[in-house]
Amino acid sequence: MKIKRENHEDGPHSEKRSRHGDDQVRILIPSNIAGAIIGKGGQHIQKMRTQYKATVSVDDSQGPERTILISAELDDTISIITDMMKYYEERDNEYDVRLLIHQSLAGCIIGKGGQKIKEVRDVSTVF
Repeated sequence: MKIKRENHEDGPHSEKRSRHGDDQVRILIPSNIAGAIIGKGGQHIQKMRTQYKATVSVDDSQGPERTILISAELDDTISIITDMMKYYEERDNEYDVRLLIHQSLAGCIIGKGGQKIKEVRDVSTVF
């Protein structure tokens, strides 16, 4: 069976986003933290969606990690991730934040000679 693709104004291969102009960020979280981030009845996630006018969704995975998709302006995305870290601190003093990025962006994050990633490590690592 063949499916005909409709030709949209942006082109048939354009990337779809839930909100125009927003960036999408995916982060991995431990499954045991997901409930605290979501909140009872989804209250924490709903608060973030409303407060930052963002799309925030948590996948329903049974594995050791779950993916959170955040679609918002960059500053709001950073604020959402910062808010989520509160729930990590309630459970553990030490935690990792893992971002899922497309391979085409890896060079921008690493930087020439690894300078950018070193800078990020120096700023974010607490000893």
